[in-house]
Amino acid sequence: MTRMSHFVGIGLVLGFLLPHTSIFLFVNPLLCLFYQCFKQNRALYKYNWIVVVPIMLTLLINLPQDVTIKSIMACFTILLYFFCFPMVTEVKIPNGYFYFILSFIVLTQLAYVLNISVLMNIMNTYYPISEEDKALLHMQSTITYENMMNFRMGGLYHNPNHCSRSLTMLLACFLVLNSEKPVRKILPFIIISFFGILLTGSRTGFFVGSTIILLFLSVDNKVSALWRYSLFAIFLIVLVLMLISGSETFRGFNVIQGFSNSANVKFDVLKYYLSTEDSVFRLLIGYLDNKKLIVAGDLMAYFDADYGNIIFCYGFVGFFAIILYFFTVFIRLDKTGRIFLILLLWMISSAILSSYRAVFLFMLLLSLVYSSCKKRSFLSK
Repeated sequence: MTRMSHFVGIGLVLGFLLPHTSIFLFVNPLLCLFYQCFKQNRALYKYNWIVVVPIMLTLLINLPQDVTIKSIMACFTILLYFFCFPMVTEVKIPNGYFYFILSFIVLTQLAYVLNISVLMNIMNTYYPISEEDKALLHMQSTITYENMMNFRMGGLYHNPNHCSRSLTMLLACFLVLNSEKPVRKILPFIIISFFGILLTGSRTGFFVGSTIILLFLSVDNKVSALWRYSLFAIFLIVLVLMLISGSETFRGFNVIQGFSNSANVKFDVLKYYLSTEDSVFRLLIGYLDNKKLIVAGDLMAYFDADYGNIIFCYGFVGFFAIILYFFTVFIRLDKTGRIFLILLLWMISSAILSSYRAVFLFMLLLSLVYSSCKKRSFLSK
């Protein structure tokens, strides 16, 4: 392993496990700039302009307006990550970093169940919960073996959807980077991460995680067909049994209810915005500052999915530019690497690109996946 491999591994640990306080907001952009100093191939990707140009246009148009410093910094952050993609090239990350991150997240989910006082103290000290969510902290402390299936465990993230999003990102990247290894060697990681996703009770996480695993088991990853299809069949049968059991065991199994409730609300908010926005120009170019969502009406407070935030901040031009950008990445990945972009389904119900923590991790992990696929393609020639 090279020194850069460990630099990136440490960056992953920081990205996933940094305390949730605003003083650490500068860490991820600095890590991105640090990686640029060591990037071996600066011309590996040449379509960054697809996103950079329209978002820069939105920024320049809205700067004279009454926008917050936070919204300007968020815009610069997104521009930085897209402009620097891929952040790293041809780096092999030791699996120990992935296992450390996964183990820490899942153990923090189980800290109160297992009465791990050390982790409970770490969470209370370094991952504090906001005042308005004190009830959630109390709820986590009342989890026991008997009632754990009725709780949604967010671990150090407190928010179970954020926890599930992190676990699915970690799982997707690990599978792609280890696609050439025998399934038996990566099966422990699959089992532990999927267990953590189930504990969150996230329906989107359950759907995304299951889809990633099923597709991974169905592609050619240098293992025997008997192994691959046997595991695929077993996992599919277990998945069907879980879905039949419904929400009586884990909330995440009830995917249909999730689409009918959470997703529908977010689409209703989008329809409300389209029907109340009078300016075609603003629909195209956006407002940059998502704090104006609250001013627009009570319903707009639920405009918390990525597609909603992006459309409001950067307009439909920015939204479709981002979709086009990821499509250009998609067609340049091999069939294993494309599994990673299933994570974009999170845009329907949560935030990846409009979350300061998640966007850094997503773009860094995608950089690792992209570079890994390019290396495999080069070696196979």
